[in-house]
Amino acid sequence: MNPALARCIVGSLRVIGPCQEPLARLGNFGQPEWERTLSWLDDSGLALYLLERVDRAGAHSAVPESIRARLRQNLASNRQRLAEMKREFEFFNGRFEAAGVEFAALKGFALVPDFCPDAALRLQYDYDYLVRPECEEIARRTLQTAGYAHKVQSPGREPQGAALFVSEPLSLPSADQDFYGAALPRRVELHQGLWEPSGDRVRPDVPRDVLDRRRPVESQGMRFPALADEDALLFQVLHAFHHMLDHWCRPACFLEIAYFVSRQHARDPFWDRFRSRVEDRRYLPEIAGLVFSMATTLFGAPVPDEVARWSSRSSVLPLWVREYGERWAVAPFPGSKLSLFMHSEFVGDPGVWKRVRRSRLLPLHRPAQVAEAGSDGVASRWNAKWDQWRFVLRRVKFHLGALLNYAWHLPHWKRALRGVRGRP
Repeated sequence: MNPALARCIVGSLRVIGPCQEPLARLGNFGQPEWERTLSWLDDSGLALYLLERVDRAGAHSAVPESIRARLRQNLASNRQRLAEMKREFEFFNGRFEAAGVEFAALKGFALVPDFCPDAALRLQYDYDYLVRPECEEIARRTLQTAGYAHKVQSPGREPQGAALFVSEPLSLPSADQDFYGAALPRRVELHQGLWEPSGDRVRPDVPRDVLDRRRPVESQGMRFPALADEDALLFQVLHAFHHMLDHWCRPACFLEIAYFVSRQHARDPFWDRFRSRVEDRRYLPEIAGLVFSMATTLFGAPVPDEVARWSSRSSVLPLWVREYGERWAVAPFPGSKLSLFMHSEFVGDPGVWKRVRRSRLLPLHRPAQVAEAGSDGVASRWNAKWDQWRFVLRRVKFHLGALLNYAWHLPHWKRALRGVRGRP
């Protein structure tokens, strides 16, 4: 990828202020730079948002015609996939309601229009539901009856209380597969809370009454239960933070939070409700401040001054955003372990942190299962094994490179910390 082009793309998608200048700078990059950066653009979730911004601004010269043609085809494919996903989503909702499952839809269609003006602009590969713990077994059986099988992808790393279901054997997308097409497999995730403990050892105190506060929403001609506005924002903040702890988060997550903040900017009653849900809970103000700071740095989120004040309790987290926020955000998948510098602020016990850091820098757990044989044939089993080994080799390469990058930046980070904390 071309990091300078990636940063320019991010700058052209700011939610407030004129965008003509960064859009004009996009025109300085030629076809080779765009071709090299297309994979990052797809992974980032920003591709279709960029197309919409270019078309709305009439800045067609900012992006090479062949790239715009590809993005237009991607948008058309994504619309077709969304039509299928809408039918599937209504199917799941109907099955859960018939089975007496109390649930709220998370992400996906529930984000439109508050976090995203048009569902067709979002990359969506799964369906996420929050269910009451006492309804979780019923929800599992409902999905299994519908042909979905429970999968454990990464033993020891799967969040407690989360369950993944798929209708087809696990597989990695092939190089010639349409990243936006309807044929790409999808999955269903069940969650029992806004935050589920995992190997990151971060334990924020999150509200547990969110299902009691859910509300009916209408989106894309559908009606379904979703979280209250302030709980929806809190979930999106926690979702982005969770991915930050795992070294990579789609920049589109911060863009959607920035878009939501821009719509709520002057609505004091909303921010009063959000503050009441967050302020006196362990780590939640710091997490909100970190994610809002990332959304502001990348996309100009107009976070109200009062919110910025009560959510900025740490001097270290703003430092990390200044030093590494943009660099970390535009890193290609699977990301950068520079997020470990901020991760340590959320693990109070030094002994526990040493174990967490060691396990993140040199993970020794069994790798995630990403490929399964589609049949009993020798060719199918061989292809699945080959895909799994390719994944393992790529992960080994990532971990070694990320370890060296972490070690390279560690002395600078320690000096920056001493400057903030005033220690010799």
